[in-house]
Amino acid sequence: MTTAVLAVLLGGLGSGTAHADTNTGLYVDNLAANCSDTGPGSPAEPFCQIQPAAQAADPGDTVHIAGNNTVYAPVTISSKGTADAPIRFFAAAGTGTDVKVAGGQTTGITFSGAQYVDMAGINASAGATTALAFADSQHITYRVATVGTGLHTAATIPAITVDGSSSGISLTQDLVTLSGGPVFASAAGAQNVTLSDDRITGTVRGGITAVGTTGIHLAGDTISTVCGNAISLTGGSSGSVENTVVMPDTNTTCSDTGTPAEITVDAASAAQITEDYNAVNPLSTGTDYDWAGTAYATSQALRTGTGQGVHDLDQTDLTLPVTEWLTEHSPLIDSGDVNAPGELSTDYYGKPRVNDPLVADTGTGDSSYDRGAMEFQDPFTVSGIAMQTAYVGVAITFTAKLNNPWSDSLDGASYAFDFGDGTTTTSSTVSATHTYTQDSGNGYVQAAVTVDRADGTQLGTSGFITFGVTQPPGPTPGLSCGQDPSEPRTAGCSFTATGYYQMTSDRITFGDGSAAVTVTGSGDYTTHTYAAAGTYTVTQHITDSDGRTATATTKATVGPSYVVTSPKRILDTRHGTGAPQRPVGPGGVVRLKVLGAGGIPTSGVTAVTMNVTDADATASSYVTAYPDGTGRPTASNLNFTAGRVNPNLVTVRVGSDGYVDLYNAHGNVDLIADVQGYFTNVPRTGAHLSGLYPLTTPERDLDTRNGTGVPKGKVAPGSTTTVTLRPGSSSAVAGVLDVTATGGTTSGVVTVYCGSRPSTSNLNYRAGQTVSNLVVTPVCSGKIEIYNSGGHVHLIADLQSLYTTGGGPFVPTSPTRFLDTRNGTGAPAEPLGPNGSLTVKVAGVDGVPADAGAVLVNLTGVAPTTATHLTAYGDGSLPNVSNENLAAGETRPVLAVLPVGADGCIRVYNAQGTVNVVADLEGYYG
Repeated sequence: MTTAVLAVLLGGLGSGTAHADTNTGLYVDNLAANCSDTGPGSPAEPFCQIQPAAQAADPGDTVHIAGNNTVYAPVTISSKGTADAPIRFFAAAGTGTDVKVAGGQTTGITFSGAQYVDMAGINASAGATTALAFADSQHITYRVATVGTGLHTAATIPAITVDGSSSGISLTQDLVTLSGGPVFASAAGAQNVTLSDDRITGTVRGGITAVGTTGIHLAGDTISTVCGNAISLTGGSSGSVENTVVMPDTNTTCSDTGTPAEITVDAASAAQITEDYNAVNPLSTGTDYDWAGTAYATSQALRTGTGQGVHDLDQTDLTLPVTEWLTEHSPLIDSGDVNAPGELSTDYYGKPRVNDPLVADTGTGDSSYDRGAMEFQDPFTVSGIAMQTAYVGVAITFTAKLNNPWSDSLDGASYAFDFGDGTTTTSSTVSATHTYTQDSGNGYVQAAVTVDRADGTQLGTSGFITFGVTQPPGPTPGLSCGQDPSEPRTAGCSFTATGYYQMTSDRITFGDGSAAVTVTGSGDYTTHTYAAAGTYTVTQHITDSDGRTATATTKATVGPSYVVTSPKRILDTRHGTGAPQRPVGPGGVVRLKVLGAGGIPTSGVTAVTMNVTDADATASSYVTAYPDGTGRPTASNLNFTAGRVNPNLVTVRVGSDGYVDLYNAHGNVDLIADVQGYFTNVPRTGAHLSGLYPLTTPERDLDTRNGTGVPKGKVAPGSTTTVTLRPGSSSAVAGVLDVTATGGTTSGVVTVYCGSRPSTSNLNYRAGQTVSNLVVTPVCSGKIEIYNSGGHVHLIADLQSLYTTGGGPFVPTSPTRFLDTRNGTGAPAEPLGPNGSLTVKVAGVDGVPADAGAVLVNLTGVAPTTATHLTAYGDGSLPNVSNENLAAGETRPVLAVLPVGADGCIRVYNAQGTVNVVADLEGYYG
């Protein structure tokens, strides 16, 4: 029983029968530091145990026993009060919720020779014997308590006993649970025993047994047992059984055979017992009644055979509840006998008797009595409180939410609101308004409302709501910008402006010196086209009607979008394509027209991607690609040695006149350039306009050495290999792959494409050479083709990035060397060793913004001491791919699209020997 219920039941205990003013209050507290069993039993020096208090109590005294989290020792009560001055033992507040008297192998509470004693709220238990015993005692009331003996008590030992010398014993509003034997037994000779509004439940074996007891009255009890035998009155007992509910314990299965009836009255007692207004729901293997030796399976059979149980209900009348809790429309409601001997005016919980208007009255008197220990109460509740969000300085309306199934009249009702900040008000309606003057900080406020009838009595339960009080929100701006590849150099910005007060100003500046744009509404979308590619700071400034301001900023990266084309050769000095038919000499420059050539538009192109190849070089040299009409940068795009053919992918800005320049440093060399695609700042629709989607981790989609992507084994001369790219690539416009040829039996070229095979090449290899190059190729439904012109050779393809219609823009930069281990640029001035890695900062360096998604880098390995490969990546574990394959002593570049790690860095790994590493920044992707 909860503390709240106990408080209700004990609330009026101090007002009992009048007695002499000389009565005393005695106190017991076994946890009090200064308790003493030698007295005086005062609040300042209480008894430690109940026994000395019982011995010291005189008529009219009240013994207050503290409910602690410990148990009290067994006690024998022999106190003798009088009719006018009974002795009371009451539970009082302590460190716990209950007063517990535990006996173990001994009876917990024994009344022996006691008279006129009232005990309330004192729980009794024992481990293997009777928990509560009455011996030669008269006029004893034991109520509002719990009694139990434990399931291991012998089946013959009752939890409660009354001997034949006792009389006037009342057990009311008690709970008896977990009893291994019968719950109650009164012996022959006992007189005037009452059990009313008690709950007997929780796996008990046998209920109430009386032998030869005169005047035993059961009224309003609820009894559930495991194996039947809820009530047994024998040996010439007299009395009544009314308003009692008997049902099986559904938590445990009865294993006994020959299950007794739920209610048994023997022949010696039958004529002296009144049985009516009960509800019997027996076990499926049991029967309802055994009356004078005859079994009756139903209440109708009992009525017909004996005239008893005229108003009884059983399982044949309608479905009785299998639990003790009442629900609306139960047949147990308003069907009891108001005049049942021993019946109380309140139920087990101390609740009053009420008439349910939704149930027909079938009981006696005003039909307000329910059957069993619990009275079904008016379900009226304040189910909660509706309110707006609570802000300081803003009037908040609180509205009580009522649940009123019985349609109680609310005429004259009042609604008492407690706003949780020390202020209250009473309203004649369900609503009240309140303004908070300060916020609740990190805590909460709980508001409550109670409904009172016109006579001042409370109706139902109170309603509560817990919430925080904060300052009015906002103003809060929200801003995010991005570029759609179909609109190059145009930022699309979504914005919001929220807050409690109305916005009076909302302006957006785009960070390029253009005039601010005034926007309206709580949220929308606006666009801005920039004159040049780059990363800009976009700022939103808002002001609300309260004069408060706020600012939000975000970065917008805009730039040209990529158009992938079918490869076309626009330069070949061997044949006079795009330039005179002669090698380029030392210090020579090829001025190459790109606008209008090889399918490239005549305008709106900012940069081109070409595969540049050297042929027939007479000396080791390098080539630098740059916009025509600008100064030549110090970075290189292609490094080669005499007599070898080496390709490298180059992305280079186009001069204002539509030309790019290719500078050769040393010796004579023929140059070939195959255009792969271009970057444009002209808006257009169509699937070819795209932005870069960098992969966090590069992925190897082809390796004929181990059967990745295709069957294991070298590809044949003149063969075409179909490569399926990673899942999700089917919507890609183009793929960025590092393609490697290794172990060729003769020299050859490799061409990567989709659709019709072009006459150009992406990779040139010699017999036995391992060589790689970056390729940007159209993707057809997630697949590409790789053509091999030469001998048998292994092919490897590592997917680095994808161009998609939702990818980020490209911002080209002037080629800038940010890493050179030969001179200590960006890393220590020493070669990178075997199985070694470099971590190089790129975000926030050389014009790359902090939130860049990827960088375009020309990566060069210089003179390794042994054949090796370089792998460049963002962060995480080392991927199983390579960007560049180098022979011992070779210096060779490769273009790489590298995702920027979460720390703003890229990483370069060297597999074998030592090698110097050079990296030139060509641009970045948003």
